[in-house]
Amino acid sequence: MKSQTVLAKSAVLSISLILTSSIAISSALPQLRESLGISTTQSEMLSTVPNVAMAVFVLLSSWFAHKFGTKNVIMTGLLLVGFSGVIPVFVSSYPVILVSRLIMGVGLGLYNALAVSIINALYTGKTRANLLGLRGSAENVGQSVFMALAGLLLTFGWNWSFVIYFAAFPVALFFWFAVPDVKFASDEDSKAEGSGQDKQGFFALIKATNPLVYVLAIFAVLLVLNSIAIQVRFPSIEAGLQGERFNSGLLLSMMPLVGILAGVVFGKLYQWTGKGALYLGLLAYVLANFLIGFSGGNFLMVVIGMLVSGIPCAWCFPYIFNGMGDITSPSTIAFATSMIFIGTNTGTFIAPLAMKLIQSVLNTDSLVAPFPVFGAIFAIIAVVLFVRDAIHGKSPKQQ
Repeated sequence: MKSQTVLAKSAVLSISLILTSSIAISSALPQLRESLGISTTQSEMLSTVPNVAMAVFVLLSSWFAHKFGTKNVIMTGLLLVGFSGVIPVFVSSYPVILVSRLIMGVGLGLYNALAVSIINALYTGKTRANLLGLRGSAENVGQSVFMALAGLLLTFGWNWSFVIYFAAFPVALFFWFAVPDVKFASDEDSKAEGSGQDKQGFFALIKATNPLVYVLAIFAVLLVLNSIAIQVRFPSIEAGLQGERFNSGLLLSMMPLVGILAGVVFGKLYQWTGKGALYLGLLAYVLANFLIGFSGGNFLMVVIGMLVSGIPCAWCFPYIFNGMGDITSPSTIAFATSMIFIGTNTGTFIAPLAMKLIQSVLNTDSLVAPFPVFGAIFAIIAVVLFVRDAIHGKSPKQQ
């Protein structure tokens, strides 16, 4: 059954509003750290630890959907996000909050991939294409709105920032009553269509996957790691410059909006420059990191660096996903896509740990110390890609 109602389309899109909300409470981290007496790394982990569970349950969600029904699994995921997300409103224990954030990651992971699958199952043609595009925008809009709301609620205390997760309950109700149930092909049908994974087995599938997929997955780790590192460290940097009570929520909410605008202009940029858009994305990361890393306590430079960091993912990730069809077979593309999702979740989780490691190696407690290192890494990647393309005789405008 294909649903064509505006209500159903809106409900399908609404579940993506919450998908990137795990880091929306970043502006509350300085006050939370001060209140609970924990380290900067421990507080930053609260933003990123949900992605550990997400990485696992992204792989399991398809099995759960076939076993219990797509609609039921999405509903369960939304309810888990709601119930676990609001626990810090009532509890001020770091271990309890950490566990609640892990459970929230389970909920988000349960329906992360299904937010795309349900659109593919319910719609076809131009409607499907439009909704898939709008779904990506919904993630950015949701992230921006939740960051702004968390920042506004922060004026009442850090616990109040977590009130934003109550939004999962009305979204769950809207989705449940407006969207019809979805039936995917049975396992036998999937085998008949040559899905590949059942035939090959998991380890055989790993072996059959083009090694370039794993290179792209590592690239995805670095892209997201840097983006998340800036988002979770920005409140602490600004608190050090403006005072512990400085509210960075509204400024942080502008970063996803920059990403939306970058995504809007990507099509034209790609037409004009081809692969040059990838280089520009990498250079934007270099600029953002150097602005923050060499800010020397300049508030405006840090803010500009944070905003510029909203550009690169919108220009680099299209090359990851667009290139999948060229380096994978139909039997491995689903697995390859899962590897990229695992890469993005891994990058999110390890961002605070990577910053802590760099600070330890450099023997400094400077909050901005990791960013020149990140900038240098992306500068090296850009140079390596440019040299590789030059050796193969490709101009920037060529794929």
